[in-house]
Amino acid sequence: MKGEDEPITPDELVVRCIWNFHYKPALAAPVVREAFEPRKNETDGISVYRLACLTSFEQALGAFAEDKRHQYAIALLPVSEIEKLGLTVVPARIERVPGHAVIPELNIAAFLQDRAKSRGIQKELTAIANRHIVRGPKV
Repeated sequence: MKGEDEPITPDELVVRCIWNFHYKPALAAPVVREAFEPRKNETDGISVYRLACLTSFEQALGAFAEDKRHQYAIALLPVSEIEKLGLTVVPARIERVPGHAVIPELNIAAFLQDRAKSRGIQKELTAIANRHIVRGPKV
């Protein structure tokens, strides 16, 4: 396991938890673009979790209320593929789950400033996520 203070490297995987509204199991590519759209409170970027800091990918669900955890799908995103899009992944510690990080370029201010550019990047991340789904929501 890596320490949270160790630099994030291109060979790592990050966990993206995807709310069930953004996961459409009837589609060939079930993760939809909105899974990567920043919420109003995501001023520092969207959240991901470093797999190398977790005991399992499902540990990332600890960031959410216990009664809601079953409503999330999980995708493992290679940091190298995120970086190819011109994005970065930086540590952003939280108490509840080790390995929390953010993609700072996908923050709410950047989204509101240039929605078309942001949505294009979100679509590319969605394509990556759809290739690396490890769990669907359990609803």
